[in-house]
Amino acid sequence: MKLYSMKIYFFISYLFIIPILGIAQSTNFGEQFSNAIIIRYQPTIDELTHKGWDHSNSIILHGMEKIYLNTRNPEYLTYIQAFVDSFVDEDGKISALKAELDGIHPGMLCLFLYEETGDKKYKVAATKMRNYLLGTASSSIIFNKTPDGGYWHKNNDHYNDVMTIDGAYMANPFLVKYGIMFNDSLSIETATFQTLLVASRTFNIDSHLPYHGWDYRKNKSWANTITGTSTEVWSRSIGWFSMALADMLESLPPTHKDFQNLLYLYQRLAIGIRNTQNNNDGLWYQLINHKELPGNYPETSGSGMIIYALQKGITNGWLDVSYLEVTEKGWNGLKTFISLYTDGKPLIKSFCPGMGIKDSAEDYLAVRPVDCPSTAAKQHPHGYCAILMAASVMEK
Repeated sequence: MKLYSMKIYFFISYLFIIPILGIAQSTNFGEQFSNAIIIRYQPTIDELTHKGWDHSNSIILHGMEKIYLNTRNPEYLTYIQAFVDSFVDEDGKISALKAELDGIHPGMLCLFLYEETGDKKYKVAATKMRNYLLGTASSSIIFNKTPDGGYWHKNNDHYNDVMTIDGAYMANPFLVKYGIMFNDSLSIETATFQTLLVASRTFNIDSHLPYHGWDYRKNKSWANTITGTSTEVWSRSIGWFSMALADMLESLPPTHKDFQNLLYLYQRLAIGIRNTQNNNDGLWYQLINHKELPGNYPETSGSGMIIYALQKGITNGWLDVSYLEVTEKGWNGLKTFISLYTDGKPLIKSFCPGMGIKDSAEDYLAVRPVDCPSTAAKQHPHGYCAILMAASVMEK
């Protein structure tokens, strides 16, 4: 009787272990997460965020786009298209545009769908996004700028004359890709100017890392009264900025007048990133240059984005092969933060929820990490984006 009971016990235990071993041994996390997202959020990804035509949705689908380009799984294309078609009509008109850089990022999906389907409505929609940001001869620009020409991150008083390095990712890779696809030099020049401007205002040449944001007027509660920079280097803002540089460099011809400036910036940033990788787990922390601070934690969204950006540099020859140790260690560390949710599908742990510039290190660390998905009422998309982006380059 005891032997029979033990057999039953081990059989039941085995049933529970199988899915855990399956996900732990698989390296194909890009597909696992893409499949889980499609099952979890129907009819579109907006069921996760309820943010509409916004980066909160498009950053996930942009990651899925990259998994699609590796796998050519038509379900991924269909899912991306379903979201875009819920906001873009047959004439290319877009509903619910937002006057902030975060609302420009979905334009990347329009460019992708035009390339994949040839449907002109996506080209029309992408052009509307471009014109919405840059203006036309018949319509003025509605996006506010600092006196020296930098886009505010958002068109509201809270961001009055404030640039963030996050914003570089939300708009500039789209503008460069649009400009290359449709021979629009103004889009390209705007993107490179905006990127180099925010870098010139935020980049610390000693640490090789940019601060989270910059206040032209130097009067925000977080702003240095001399430089206007914020006080801290935030992991996900480094992730956004590094991906912006990588994607812009990949689109730009090396002969472009700003290519070498962007490449130099990217390579200096890579030095700062390598110097702040945590030796124990391979990740980058919420405040990446203060790993030793009590309460600091491994931040997987910034880490995944950084892995993507550095691996792009290795593949394209912008970084030497010594950086492989950095990306492989980071990727191996990132995978340890993947677990199973209650539905038996993967979740990503330990990333910072959405937030803006904070006054101090203590304020950044007061924002505690979350998982996605989670049992909480509010869900956060950034973890999905980062794991998909990292997987797209590390699982090829």
